[in-house]
Amino acid sequence: MPAKILFLLLVLALSGCASLQPPSSTATASAAARSVAMANRDAEAAQQRLAAVAAQRAGAEQQFCPNWRQALGQARRNAMGCARMPLGEQATCWQAVSQWTQEESRYFHALAPLFQEGAYATPAAQAARFFDLAQGWAITCQDGQKACSAASGHQQMDDHKNVVNRFCSR
Repeated sequence: MPAKILFLLLVLALSGCASLQPPSSTATASAAARSVAMANRDAEAAQQRLAAVAAQRAGAEQQFCPNWRQALGQARRNAMGCARMPLGEQATCWQAVSQWTQEESRYFHALAPLFQEGAYATPAAQAARFFDLAQGWAITCQDGQKACSAASGHQQMDDHKNVVNRFCSR
């Protein structure tokens, strides 16, 4: 009896192996076609992303100098406005200027990855650095006119400003 059971199990095991069929060439071709289609979709999506970045970069380049000039003009108006305010209101004014310059700095810093090593990369970095320093200056000015006048960094701010102005005057 045990020999019959072993024989029966062996026959069943062999019949199971015999029923497995290798994949058909149609299934293999279908899988390959799906892989190619997915690769093509991925490549097309990547091309669309690159085109979108290129369009965004072109728009940012076109707006860079006008935005710089506008921000620089606003910075001058803000500084003159705070300096003309009554002494008791100047600290609040300089605090607002500090917040505004921080936003401008963030804007110009955000351009860095978009411009990456292109012609606008250095001017954008210089503009960001200008507004970083302007923010520090505005914070110092909150302590009064003497602190504002004695603050360092004016030459560095002018250097950064001049680099951007030269770039934008071409």
